[in-house]
Amino acid sequence: MKNYVALLAFVLSVLVAFNSPAQDEKPKKEKAKKEAKAEKKEKKEAKEDKKEAKADKKKAKDEGDNVAKKEAKEDKKAAKADKADAKADKKEAKEDKKAAKVDDKTDKKTAKADDKAMAKADKKVAKAKEEKASPADYKAPVDRSQKGPNGEPVYTGPRGGKYYINKNGNKTYLSSLRD
Repeated sequence: MKNYVALLAFVLSVLVAFNSPAQDEKPKKEKAKKEAKAEKKEKKEAKEDKKEAKADKKKAKDEGDNVAKKEAKEDKKAAKADKADAKADKKEAKEDKKAAKVDDKTDKKTAKADDKAMAKADKKVAKAKEEKASPADYKAPVDRSQKGPNGEPVYTGPRGGKYYINKNGNKTYLSSLRD
């Protein structure tokens, strides 16, 4: 029965481990993909506008209509302007992205420098406070008002217990009734 329960618990934990994602997806990549799709769409629209302008111009040539030629030229100019605007937008987006990266890097560097400065300051404070222990610090305080059974000095332990050192060199604690 115990083995069955252990096996069941193991199987459930493995299922949970494999079904859960290791990390959340990074939103930056999704945003970059969306921007790339938008840029492609803009380029495609600009190409279509240019093709339409060319077709209109050709049609105008065939018909010999000056008004149609002017319209075709205007359409072509508008398509070029749209393409130029798309390029400018793309360039601006790149610059913004670079600026954001630079800002992130500088923020990280300043945070790192601040952490290092704090660590140095902490070390200096710790060095200033740190003092070496003298042999007197290691000795237990002696209770001069009490003596052991054979006149030995009575010491106080780290948790308040009273003891003396017997003739064998061992600690012998005094009962609390004797306080």
